[in-house]
Amino acid sequence: MALHNGPLQYTNLLNTIRAQDTDTGWPVRKHRRLQDSPLNRTLRRLEQGELIRHSREPAFPYRATYELSPAARELVAAVGPMVLWAEQHVDLLDRTKQRRREEDRSR
Repeated sequence: MALHNGPLQYTNLLNTIRAQDTDTGWPVRKHRRLQDSPLNRTLRRLEQGELIRHSREPAFPYRATYELSPAARELVAAVGPMVLWAEQHVDLLDRTKQRRREEDRSR
């Protein structure tokens, strides 16, 4: 989702992810502890899955840039309404989770 507004250089991508703060009822935590290694692995997997494109400048300093592939843009467009629905119905989702927990405890 950090790439949905367009390509980002690696450092900017990392900083964008670290700056995310959820105030929509989702688990509240900042991603400041995200390190290079997990992000690199994730980016490699997304690139192998053809969901992002990676380009690197041929001369020093070697800047890496990442952007969504056309297929990933379609996916973001398709999932976006579901995310908005979930954000608008956090109370419903919380009540459902609570009922399931209570049912699990009573078993």
